Amino acid sequence: MGVPNSYGVIFACTCGVILGIGLCANLLVFSLFAKYNTIRKNRLDILLLSMTLADSLSLLLIPFTLHSTVSHTWPLGDTSCKVYQFLLAFSLAASTYSLCAVSLARAMIITNPYQPPTMDVVILMFVLVWALSFFISVPLRMFATKESLNPSLANFTVCLPTIHEHHYQVVLSQFVLYYFVPMLIIAFNYARLALFLHKSPVMSVSSARNTRRASVMVFLAATTFSVCWLPGYVLELCVYLELYRQGPAWDMFYFICTVLQYLHPSINPVLYVLLSKRHRHRRAAWFFSCNKTRVHPQIISVTTDTL
Repeated sequence: MGVPNSYGVIFACTCGVILGIGLCANLLVFSLFAKYNTIRKNRLDILLLSMTLADSLSLLLIPFTLHSTVSHTWPLGDTSCKVYQFLLAFSLAASTYSLCAVSLARAMIITNPYQPPTMDVVILMFVLVWALSFFISVPLRMFATKESLNPSLANFTVCLPTIHEHHYQVVLSQFVLYYFVPMLIIAFNYARLALFLHKSPVMSVSSARNTRRASVMVFLAATTFSVCWLPGYVLELCVYLELYRQGPAWDMFYFICTVLQYLHPSINPVLYVLLSKRHRHRRAAWFFSCNKTRVHPQIISVTTDTL
């Protein structure tokens, strides 16, 4: 789907800003994990690391999309197109299933605090997330191809995720596997937390506050995921039903859908790590340590002895 030049420039600038903010946020998360070695101390951080890795991969693929949008051509060959589309699907699946794993782990920890998931269970969830993402993404992108939308314009090429004959199957499979099933898992875990809060005995003020905060985070995650990805699948359905027409309104809808999809990898690190109470003092210490490394002018007092 091509967009006019004006939209292409605006799209490139907007996604460039998202790319910069997202990479900075994810790098900050990596630095917090590395500096304070939280992976060994907190099981949940293993799954948060999984999500951060997947989101960083998604962000690193944005420049290829920007170049293709601005120049209206895929700069590389057909094999590179397949690899690019696979990595897009793979990073999306890994981020989505990591999100599901985080919601599941949080629900397990809150509803059964005396028997939280062991380190072996969390590591198994990490491995399953990436293995499942790989085996799902391969068949969905094996028919990715570089095509020319207009035979008279050989230089106007796009990298399509699949051939036209399989478009409906790919769109439907991706909607079910990348959106519908993850939303069911997140909604189920949120319902578990809501039911637990409703039936739980009287807790201490701090414990109740922490439990409610975690429940709100799961709810925000589900809402953010839905808002960022549902419009894109609606657009895909409109394209398949041949309702899409080239024009300002549809191009703006396409622009909004794509920007929202690229915005999600930038929101995740902020929502899950940088705004969490557990990392609040670590952020402050991190910024303070950065400020201490700066060179500040010093005033040296010199005293002389009177003779």
